[in-house]
Amino acid sequence: MAGEGTPTDHQVAAWWESTFRKMGRTLTDEPTAEVHRITAAAFALLIDGARASGVLSDSQAGYLADLAVEAIRAPDFVPRTN
Repeated sequence: MAGEGTPTDHQVAAWWESTFRKMGRTLTDEPTAEVHRITAAAFALLIDGARASGVLSDSQAGYLADLAVEAIRAPDFVPRTN
């Protein structure tokens, strides 16, 4: 069962799920969801490094970091079918 979440949480999850389904995968598969979370978390570390190096402004890094958090949370809001 998908988490409660906001409409935006569900829209983001639907986008990610659609992207994965086009590749023959689904975020309802727990190993796939876990790899997705790890990858998105690694992306967040890259964003932080780019901010610390001055490649991204605080504003830019904050925006991208918010997207990374949404990506990490996305599997929690994908509807599960039984």
